Amino acid sequence: MTAQEFRFTVARLLPNCIRCWVKRRLANYRKGQMKLSSSKLDELRDILTFRFPIENVPPATGKLRLLQDGNTALLTLFVKKCEENGLRYWMDYGTLLGAVRHKGFIPWDDDLDVSMLRTDYEKLEEKLPQLFPKEEGFTWKKHAFLQIGYEGTPLNIDVYPYHLYFEPITEANKAAVERKLTQFKKTTVFQPPYLNFTDEQVQKRISTEILNNKTPAKESDCPGIFLSPAITFTKNTALTYDTIFPLRKQNFEGHELNVPNRSRAYLQFFYGDYMAYPPKVGYQHPSVEQMVKNVPFEEAVNKFIDTYSL
Repeated sequence: MTAQEFRFTVARLLPNCIRCWVKRRLANYRKGQMKLSSSKLDELRDILTFRFPIENVPPATGKLRLLQDGNTALLTLFVKKCEENGLRYWMDYGTLLGAVRHKGFIPWDDDLDVSMLRTDYEKLEEKLPQLFPKEEGFTWKKHAFLQIGYEGTPLNIDVYPYHLYFEPITEANKAAVERKLTQFKKTTVFQPPYLNFTDEQVQKRISTEILNNKTPAKESDCPGIFLSPAITFTKNTALTYDTIFPLRKQNFEGHELNVPNRSRAYLQFFYGDYMAYPPKVGYQHPSVEQMVKNVPFEEAVNKFIDTYSL
């Protein structure tokens, strides 16, 4: 009788109560090990935070750094195209966090995030064939937001649309606005067949369900700003006008680029203690991680940098 057959026979002959007891003991042991590991990780994170502040973490190296250099070239090209066409943008999410905390990429970040008011976003969509022609290797994907990339590489910039509300957002009405955004996601986004709406249909629903069929206020009235509720993977976002405007400049990889007026309050809203180490340090997108590890894109990215770097 083999060792495996012996264990199987003993397990079969043990009374059920004993087998359950053994399972509980093993589960408690594994749980204790997990607690121990978690405790050690927390201790290590505390040591790192105390002795090595996150803003002092060295930049990435190797293929990830090459990817970031390529994305820097893509971002500065995007900014140049926006400025030439009178389109306003601001760095957002992880890109904004990197600008404020690291003056460049978060060392483990792998893409770019920018945002625009919906009016500028629509103009950008119209001009995509001229600004980022597919004949030159650029790619675009249109979801509830826009993705601009370059073929054969993991280079990517996500562009998110923000809307103007019909009045300022204050403490008195902010909860009501957020309820509308939540309800929109329930009735439009998370209902089968998920996101099976054209952009025109989404905008019409935003007009009726979020704006109450009212015209967005003029910017001179400093109305509230809200992220398109068709974007599902982030929290509801309703902000005061002065959180974003007037836009300011912030150093990002040696370039002075647009950021929200109150960047730190904005980051606090999204990330909480944005100067602390995150629970996970590593690639943000599994698809990019696999491409970095398995796809030899160095030649294509270097060619892009040589062609488009400013």
